[in-house]
Amino acid sequence: MGKKKRKEEIIKPWCFYCDREFEDEKILIQHQKSKHFKCTVCGKKLSSANGMVIHQLQVHKEQITKVPNAKPGRESVEFSIYGMHGIPADFDYGLE
Repeated sequence: MGKKKRKEEIIKPWCFYCDREFEDEKILIQHQKSKHFKCTVCGKKLSSANGMVIHQLQVHKEQITKVPNAKPGRESVEFSIYGMHGIPADFDYGLE
């Protein structure tokens, strides 16, 4: 009989803003664009929170301070997150 292989724990991509898990990062990025980086005025989907802030300021002359549909404490537009990249190093994942 052969050796049993230890199953490696696979961490699925997840959304920093709402904790939802996804099968791959491409789907995560689509989610972020449609739920968190979408202009509330014209519906344009942007790639980042910073892009959304700049778009709303330049095009609509409105200033936004929070990422839409984000959990409390994660709604800051200061985070530069794209997919799984840019999650703050000091972020508490709540794992113990």
